[in-house]
Amino acid sequence: MSATAQKPKLAGKAAPIRRIGRPTKRLLSPSGQPKARRVDREFLEQSALFTWARNPAVTAKYPELELMSCSLNGVKLSKAQAGKAKASGMLKGEHDIRLPVARGRYHGLSIEMKYGDNRPTPEQKEYGRRLEEQGWRVHYCWSWTEAREAIIAYLTLPFFSF
Repeated sequence: MSATAQKPKLAGKAAPIRRIGRPTKRLLSPSGQPKARRVDREFLEQSALFTWARNPAVTAKYPELELMSCSLNGVKLSKAQAGKAKASGMLKGEHDIRLPVARGRYHGLSIEMKYGDNRPTPEQKEYGRRLEEQGWRVHYCWSWTEAREAIIAYLTLPFFSF
């Protein structure tokens, strides 16, 4: 570029970013048709529950929901990631949702989300049994609305005084 030449100016816009690389391959069924992506309904139900719980109008009424969290047990991990998760304390059978807020005679609420015909695994049942021994309320829910109702019922229990 000569000293008198100037770079062209964009009219207030950044140049578009172009990705360079291999195009994404779509998986094909034996008949040659694109395979439908598997939809994780349990994930969608749990996401809907957290969308409700993080709504400012809901947290204004139930501020304890800001303490509600989830485990990542349902997330697909590589072998290396699974090894790290296990080494850092992830437990097999741990429930999906925890609300560490005392109500009534309970120390907290634990919810395991299921969808369709899915049933709790033996590890999830054992984990729930052990939580109940420790004073936790445990629910197995098949929809976000069922989980929401369990949470509201739990949060409306009277406070326990020691």
